Amino acid sequence: MLFRSEETTRLNRVVTEVLDFAKPIRFDFAEADLNDICRSSATAAWLGETHRVALDLDGSLPSVVTDAERLRTALVNILTNARHAVDAANRGPEAAEPAVVVRTRVADDDQITVAIRDRGMGIGREDLARIFDPYFTTRRAGTGLGLPISKDRKSTRLNSSHVSESRMP
Repeated sequence: MLFRSEETTRLNRVVTEVLDFAKPIRFDFAEADLNDICRSSATAAWLGETHRVALDLDGSLPSVVTDAERLRTALVNILTNARHAVDAANRGPEAAEPAVVVRTRVADDDQITVAIRDRGMGIGREDLARIFDPYFTTRRAGTGLGLPISKDRKSTRLNSSHVSESRMP
């Protein structure tokens, strides 16, 4: 019975992601606390294991005008991918460093940044150019829609935004 419940949840997630990707974007802009959005995203993506996530949040951030729920969805997608990368690299909860670090800062040019770093094994060079392609995934159970949705929504346009990736050796 547990398998049936898990499979139903997985199929529901796949259908929801496909529908979200296909429908036009409608934003609901309002003032929001970016640090609160980061906290709730980490909790959602790392449910039960939030001790593996370090939050390095700049307490002096001003409020931002964004669609908080869409931004949260994008961050949950990215943090879920980080969780899968860390788990695949067998970097368990006993590790000395946190599995993922979420950091917010105001840059010198007054741009607000959210940086997410994980201790996963990284993305293969041959796959790096394709990670934002719809339906591209390296995971057996993945849909390949999490990052394309995040990229397509441009992180819900925090005035101007940029979703990018980098691979450290």
